[in-house]
Amino acid sequence: MTAEDPWPPTDPGRRRHLLANLAHGYFVEGASKVSLGKRSGLSRFQVAALLQEAQETGVVRIEITVPLESADADLARAAGLERLVTVGSPHWPADRDDLARAVAREVTRLLRDDTVLGISWSRMLQVAVGHLPPLPHNDVVQLAGALCTDGTPTEEPPHLLVGLACRAAWPLWAPLVVERAESLKESREVAGTLRRADALEVAALAVGHWSPEGSTVWPRVGEDVARAARDAGAVAEVSGHLLDEAGHEVDTPVAGMVVSAGVGQLRAARHRIGVASGAERAPAVLSAVRGDLVDHLVCDTALRDELGRLLHGGAPPREQ
Repeated sequence: MTAEDPWPPTDPGRRRHLLANLAHGYFVEGASKVSLGKRSGLSRFQVAALLQEAQETGVVRIEITVPLESADADLARAAGLERLVTVGSPHWPADRDDLARAVAREVTRLLRDDTVLGISWSRMLQVAVGHLPPLPHNDVVQLAGALCTDGTPTEEPPHLLVGLACRAAWPLWAPLVVERAESLKESREVAGTLRRADALEVAALAVGHWSPEGSTVWPRVGEDVARAARDAGAVAEVSGHLLDEAGHEVDTPVAGMVVSAGVGQLRAARHRIGVASGAERAPAVLSAVRGDLVDHLVCDTALRDELGRLLHGGAPPREQ
C-alpha cells in the first residue's frame, strides 16, 4: 500500500465497507478475529479495533442488517426453496470454512430433540461436521460411503462422523464408489446404517455438477462411464445419485456403483439442506431443487447470482 492508499483505508466509503464486511464475518458468520485478519490482511488487534469502531459508528447495531437478505428471500421463492442463505459478498468471497460454518448453523437451527440427522459425504460436509455442537439428543446417520480427499491422511481411512458428540452415530463403513454396490449394501453393517436413513428428518447434502471438476464421483467411475452418463442427460450429482435437468434420476451404470442412501430416502426427509459454491454449479442446484432433494440452500454469491440469471434472465441483485 502507498501513503495515498493506506490499509486499513481512511477513505470514509471504503472504510465503512471494510467495517461492514468485518462485522458480518464476526457477528453473523461467527468467524474469529484471527481468521478475519488473515482474510483482510490485518492483525487481530486491528480487527478488534475496527469491530469496536463499527459498533461506535452505527455499522453494528442491536440488529445487524445483512445485505441482500430480502433478495435472497425473493430468489428462494422464485427457485422453489424454503430458505436461501448466501455466505460472503462479491467483495468478500466465501471460502470452504465459511460455507461449512453456515451449513452447521442451518443444521442446528432445524434440529429438535430426537430429530434424526443425515449427512452425506463431501469435502465441504467433512468440514461442517467439525463445526457442529454436541448433539446429545440426536442420532446422526452417514448417508453415503467415504472418499479420500486432499485433506485425508494416507495412512488412515477417511471418517465423517469421528469426533462428533451425539446420542448415536451410524457411520457407513464403505467406500462411496465400488464396482458392485448392491452386494456391499447387503452386508449387515452397511444395511443397518442405510435402514436408519428411513427415519431422516434433516439431511445435509452437497450438490455437485456432473463434470470432471464438479464431482468427486466422476473420476472414480471411469471416463467412459462418466461421459456416457453425461450424454444420457446427467447434470447434477447428489450423494452419488445422478439427476437430469428436470431433477429425475438418470439410469446409468453409475447407480450400481454407489453406496448411498436412496433418492427416495433423501426426498422423505422433512428438511433437505443443500450446499454448493461456484456459478458453474447453478444448473445442478436447480436440478436438485426440481428433484425435491434440496429445499434449503447454502451457497456463495457467485452461485446465487447465477441462479438469479438462470431463473430471471436478468442481472443479479445489487448489493445495498
